[in-house]
Amino acid sequence: MVEEYCRAELPPQSPRRGPHADRFVLLASGLGLGGGNADCLLGLQLLVDMVTGQLGDEGEQSGVARISRVLLAGNLLSQSTQDKDSINKAKYLTKKTQAGSVEAIRMLDEILVQLAASVPVDLMPGEFDPTNYTLPQQPLHQCMFPLSSAYPTLQLVSNPFQADIDGLRFLGTSGQNVSDIYKYSGQEDYIEILESTLRLSHLTPTAPDTLGCYPFYQRDPFILEECPHVYFCGNAPAFQSKRVIGADGQDVLLVAIPEFSSTQTACLVNLRNLECQPISFSAFSAEAEEESEMDISH
Repeated sequence: MVEEYCRAELPPQSPRRGPHADRFVLLASGLGLGGGNADCLLGLQLLVDMVTGQLGDEGEQSGVARISRVLLAGNLLSQSTQDKDSINKAKYLTKKTQAGSVEAIRMLDEILVQLAASVPVDLMPGEFDPTNYTLPQQPLHQCMFPLSSAYPTLQLVSNPFQADIDGLRFLGTSGQNVSDIYKYSGQEDYIEILESTLRLSHLTPTAPDTLGCYPFYQRDPFILEECPHVYFCGNAPAFQSKRVIGADGQDVLLVAIPEFSSTQTACLVNLRNLECQPISFSAFSAEAEEESEMDISH
């Protein structure tokens, strides 16, 4: 029985050197392609049209022009594309059938070619995507994207992922670390779980016990040695954000990125002041009027 424990708390943080004018990073996850959800496909096309400047009036388009990067945080394909029954079938029964992921990858490539033609895109793999299952997940292979891989603006990255974007350090996962703690603990709030991993200074505290990870021997790469400015997890049930201030003045924005296939919601992070708000594309659903939207037209 555990009687007492102590947390490492937030590691040191480098000074924030963000832009002086409004500039945004769009975060989305859980596109769920191949799941047959028509509302999701419509919302996804609206998102693409917004980012590429084909949606809204001149004021909205001038605001959208400030989106400097798009980050897609895993589960790009639906869980239904994983046909596990085919593994147990005889080869002659499945040789003329096409895996469900093939069409979903083709759809993803067509979406990415539209985005990458307008803005840099970071593409993270997730639990249901065609890459290795254990963390850290390796980037999706470029051979799966014959159209979009021709653009240098498309970056196929790992999960977890960290990057310096306009002087701010982004760090996050596609959500497996948070959802695993959610399954095996009494914590029910994704943003509180995300904060607890930050204060523990460890990305995946439940690995390798209940979360698969590579058996590192001499060094644990999931230990946080430097505090990020934006710390996110993907595929959350709903959008959440929170600012955390450390004992030594560390200032971290926590973001739980909602699953797009079920919420038709993404979020925008303002690199100037670390404000984050959701932006909804479920314009034709009954819940649309209740969703908050971010005004970037001013």
